[in-house]
Amino acid sequence: MGKFFVPSLGVESWQELLVDRDKHWKQGFSAYEMAHSWEEANNLPSCVERVFKESKLPLFNAVEVLYGFPEYKVPLLGGNASSQNDLYVLAKANNELLTIMVEGKASEPFGKTVAAWLGDNPSAGKRKRLDYLLGLLNLSEENVPNKMYQLLHRTASALIEAKNVNAPNSLMLVQSFSASGRRFEDYAEFVKLFNLSPKQDGIVGPVKLNGINLYFGWSTGEAVPKSKAYFFNLFKTEKARMLAMEIDDYIYKKSSYQDDVEDYHHRYKNGVRTDCIGYISKKGSYKFATITAARKTCFVLHLGKKLHTETAKKMQKDIDKLLGYIYENTDRTRLTPGEVYIRLEWVDNLKDITSFIDKAYEMRLQKIDTE
Repeated sequence: MGKFFVPSLGVESWQELLVDRDKHWKQGFSAYEMAHSWEEANNLPSCVERVFKESKLPLFNAVEVLYGFPEYKVPLLGGNASSQNDLYVLAKANNELLTIMVEGKASEPFGKTVAAWLGDNPSAGKRKRLDYLLGLLNLSEENVPNKMYQLLHRTASALIEAKNVNAPNSLMLVQSFSASGRRFEDYAEFVKLFNLSPKQDGIVGPVKLNGINLYFGWSTGEAVPKSKAYFFNLFKTEKARMLAMEIDDYIYKKSSYQDDVEDYHHRYKNGVRTDCIGYISKKGSYKFATITAARKTCFVLHLGKKLHTETAKKMQKDIDKLLGYIYENTDRTRLTPGEVYIRLEWVDNLKDITSFIDKAYEMRLQKIDTE
């Protein structure tokens, strides 16, 4: 099977690769945070670069990313399921090739232990795969039953890709988005199998396996607060960027409810704006409008799915007719009931959509507790 890759168009390109886009693409989830972390970095995310440089290992003094492949699948012996790595980075380090398999983690676990994955009556395929992985990593089966199976095949993936490109060095890196270091103990217990002493925000190794220097690393990343200007500039045209700023100005300074509006993130996210500018009424509990980086960057009106799903459908049709474009034809992601979407590139004048913004504000206050 051939492998072909195309350039990323932004974080939405990462989202499209997920098995379950709706479930895993949320603020605070590792897939979402990793996409933003790597897409917004000039080379390496600052949290990763810091760990590399503080390791004092010459190999990691100056790591240059050559290529990155999100949701990268590495075929393994014993069945059809590949190891789907959150991110595979091929890098140059100290003038040598370095393969990096990055496993993102927030609060979610590393999956099952080896024993739980294997089961009481393992198939021939599982037996073949486990033997294959243990052989690659020079481990004994008696030492791995209570270790996390995901870490086993992620580490194997790093070695396999190193062999494929004749890289002398390989790194299995966990990028954690948990300030408390959740799941570190599972990682540490696994790394100890290689007679190494793992630590948070550190690199350990190498251990020599099949002629490849294998390293392990843990890096703690943080969601970086983003300014309003950041989101305005996500729009691809000057027309849309200016309109985004006009919308913000209208809501806070010119609308009839200007004194009753506040920033959604200031109320609920400690001021950390990670994926959007959210507008909320001081009288209610839900956003009524959003300027968001999701859905290839657009303006969203939130009417509410419990009370206003049908009204939202009608409003969407009215806006599509007014602007001369059908929004749904431009968005392959499943639309959320009760929401209305506007591509600002299609809007000639703010006055064309202010009545819809006002209506969304009014309708969002008609919430019910079960929404």
